Amino acid sequence: MLRAEDWRLLVEDENCLSSDLGLGWRVEGNTYFLDMAELTYVVYKGICDVYVGDRATDLTLLYSLYPQMDYAWSKFAVLLDLRERGRKARSGYSPRELLYAKGSEKVLVLVLEENTVIEASKIVEWVRSAIMRECAPVIAVVDAHGDVTYYSASLARAEDLGRVYLGEDSPGTS
Repeated sequence: MLRAEDWRLLVEDENCLSSDLGLGWRVEGNTYFLDMAELTYVVYKGICDVYVGDRATDLTLLYSLYPQMDYAWSKFAVLLDLRERGRKARSGYSPRELLYAKGSEKVLVLVLEENTVIEASKIVEWVRSAIMRECAPVIAVVDAHGDVTYYSASLARAEDLGRVYLGEDSPGTS
């Protein structure tokens, strides 16, 4: 059983959030921090009973109590998709991120909703941050139906791309 108090989940059943499950971040003893996507996953999969106060919760109650959580639904869709693909994804370093290991490589996933307006500089900044953390950057875009599309991201500098010939001066033209 889990008790949600200020987004800390007090684990009363040691088997509920076993290390094999790989969710949340241990704060101390039997106290874990789970974000909304992870908490939703625990409730959705019926891994253990979750109580908010003295009330057992389901998805409807959970989202009615915490409707202000940005990206919670999209992040849950990506978390569920990754876990169904065998990846032990968990919350990342920011509210829009998930983290998982792929062999010896760490993968950091940025969750975006379809039609989200985001400046290119923000994406570049995020990719740099992921690389500095020694993670492979991946962008997950969730559409209105909950389908997820993944994009690998990397940085390239114009000088690394080589020469591009345009117009009449291109090699091979007479």
